[in-house]
Parts: sequence; structure tokens; C-alpha cells
Amino acid sequence: MKGRRIVTALIVAVGLFALTAGGLSAAEAVAPEITGAVWMKTSHQEKLAFLVGACSVVAIEHHIDLKEANAPSKFTEGWVLAFKDKTWAEIVDKIDAYFAANPDKGDVLVMDVVWNQLILPTMAAKGKKS
Repeated sequence: MKGRRIVTALIVAVGLFALTAGGLSAAEAVAPEITGAVWMKTSHQEKLAFLVGACSVVAIEHHIDLKEANAPSKFTEGWVLAFKDKTWAEIVDKIDAYFAANPDKGDVLVMDVVWNQLILPTMAAKGKKS
């Protein structure tokens, strides 16, 4: 059940991004997957909107977990650890830096980068299991 909520939440985040990515979504009948190639073509404001949407999904999941008296998911817990002291612009810069340093990774999903390059290393540094 929890896995289904996460997948649904991520689909909502992608949908929010597609709605804010003006030129990109207007040119395509189907919302694009948010890969590095798509990310690097979007404006700073669109990137911020994507992250705000993703954070909204994380907040909703966290509140559902609290209501159901479950422990927070590893993703939710990791998101808070990784980004609690960061600005949206700092997170955008980290994602931009990853794709700039790895131009061959344009097919990698942005959320994979968020998890593998930003959240997991923070969790490991703070002694949390992933």
C-alpha cells in the first residue's frame, strides 16, 4: 500500500511539473518523463516548481504516515534529512551540477538523482539506513 502511495505521489509530482513546463508540455501530447535532458532544458522557475510539487507530495505522504501511525517512509525521512537546511535554489543547483558533470546521464530520471545523489549520501552520513 505504501509503495502504491509513493508511485501515485510521484505521478502527481510529474503531472505538476508537466503543467508548469509551458513550452515543453505544449509541444508534446504526453507529459515527458523528467530526465536530465528535460531538466536541463527547463527554466529555473520550472525547476523550482517541480521541487515544490515533489515536496508537497512528500508532505502529504508524511501526514498520511502520521495519521496511520506508521513510521515515515525512507524516502520521506531521507528528504527531510537531505533538504531541511537547504533552499530550493540550492537543491536545483545540486541537480544542475550533477547533470552538468555527467552529460551522458541525460536519460536518468531527476528523482533518481535526488534519491541516489542527494538523499542516500545524506542518510549514510547521518547513520540512517536506506
